[in-house]
Amino acid sequence: MTTTTSLELTSYAKKKYNVSAPVSVDVAKNYLRAVVAIASADGELAQKELDWFVEEQNLLGVPSELIEENILKFDSKNAEIEELFGAIHYDFPINVRRCMLYQAIKMSRADGVYHEKEKAAVARAAQILGIERSVVVTLESLVEIEESADRLRLAIFETEV
Repeated sequence: MTTTTSLELTSYAKKKYNVSAPVSVDVAKNYLRAVVAIASADGELAQKELDWFVEEQNLLGVPSELIEENILKFDSKNAEIEELFGAIHYDFPINVRRCMLYQAIKMSRADGVYHEKEKAAVARAAQILGIERSVVVTLESLVEIEESADRLRLAIFETEV
């Protein structure tokens, strides 16, 4: 079990999300659980979705015990999203609400399918968080653009796409 009260994130966190300040362990726990709950709204958590989120958290510098407890062993099917959101304090140097939705969308699409129930869960989470529908569409479009750019890069390098 983690005994520290805050996490120092990596240079990847600074580059990808512009996060340079420590993050509260308690906030991180609820954040991880909330993203998993949104992404598993279609009734299952595909291995590719789980793999993407775990890898992203590893790159950010989240300790393995937090990943184990709050992603791999978390019962997302019985999670109350509103309760998880209520336990997240939003005193971050970035818009953590938008970041949370971005990661939930990325995770949901990691298996190649953005299920209607996952979209609905993202929309519901956005509503609870007070995020406008236009921002959700923008985040979904950003993820699609990133996926297209990845496929384009691989095609240019003449690899399997």
